[in-house]
Amino acid sequence: MKNKKNIYILLPIVLLVWGGVLYQLFSFTSEDEVNVVENREFAIKPLKIKERQTFAINVNYRDPFLGKMYAPEKAVKKTQSSKANKKPKPEETIVWPTILYKGMISDSKDKKKVFILIIDGKNYYMKTGDTQNEVFLKDGNKESVYVKYKGNLNLIMLGD
Repeated sequence: MKNKKNIYILLPIVLLVWGGVLYQLFSFTSEDEVNVVENREFAIKPLKIKERQTFAINVNYRDPFLGKMYAPEKAVKKTQSSKANKKPKPEETIVWPTILYKGMISDSKDKKKVFILIIDGKNYYMKTGDTQNEVFLKDGNKESVYVKYKGNLNLIMLGD
């Protein structure tokens, strides 16, 4: 008898709660038209920018650690020498050959790794420290290799 009384009380409460949830769900998805008021008139107000205040720091005070007064550094005059008259050599623009990194052949745990590089359309199997067509293989891993050409170092990523 007691169980039936609980059912008669709890069933309407559950139905009311679920009814409220469903009402909330469907009230947000209704297709009521929203009237949008288009006001194309804009009032642009210029920003007021305050001018910055300038200040100067007076550094003519006694040094607290040395106990001496501040002495400004004297400007060092540069004398013209024969080195200054020499014009620096214009740097040569280095044209890199076409280098593609296709991957690593050997196991990544091996001490000597073998990499596949395509330099100017030719396939080369190179180990760390090898040189082909003036391209020096410095280091590498599965994703990239470091190559050096005429003193310039470059990172080549794994290509398709």
